[in-house]
Amino acid sequence: MATLQKTTRKCPVCETVFAVQAVDSCGSHGCDSDLRPHYWGPDPLEYFVHSCLECGFSGYADNFNDGASEVVIRKIRKFLTPRTRDLTRAQAPFFRYEFMALIYEWEDRDSLEVADSFLRASWVARSRNNREKERLYQREAVRRFEEALEIGECSEQEQRAVVSYLVGDLHRRLNRRRRAETWFHRAREEQEMLGSDRPDRLSWLGDQIRRQLEAPSDLMD
Repeated sequence: MATLQKTTRKCPVCETVFAVQAVDSCGSHGCDSDLRPHYWGPDPLEYFVHSCLECGFSGYADNFNDGASEVVIRKIRKFLTPRTRDLTRAQAPFFRYEFMALIYEWEDRDSLEVADSFLRASWVARSRNNREKERLYQREAVRRFEEALEIGECSEQEQRAVVSYLVGDLHRRLNRRRRAETWFHRAREEQEMLGSDRPDRLSWLGDQIRRQLEAPSDLMD
């Protein structure tokens, strides 16, 4: 079961100190087809990322310690500070992940990191029953996952297989059936290239790909 603890964050942009609820511990059991974990007890997902309500800086705990460059700070003030009202909307914690994803992009981080942030934003939007935002973030995520594969960020065969599957499932959730099937077949090919060296922890992937091709589901068995 997830547990939270009260702590503080100091914004590296405007130096505002503010109180937050941070995740102390959590556990999960199973997941959705796009790898969103099912947590025991209260869902902690929206508490992993925090945002400064003064300027809009958003990130994980380590991001607050890492600081931000002058170039990024200028973009935060230009594009995020005018939108801080979004962060105060009780039913929209997904904006924290969106802001973090944009900051990651301005920092020239890997496409995988940016994609993962948008993917998690879509998870939070789903938990808040905001289908419009969920689809928006899925589109942003899938584009960057595809880019990561194209430019060679996924250097390991296992990672390419999982990311290719994830791209397929995101296209499926966006009702792009043909693209989804193409990526599921690509994921299968990537997995088969592992041959006898395929790790046990990836044994689920073949069954999941077949399931999504034959009888798609939003849940993973």
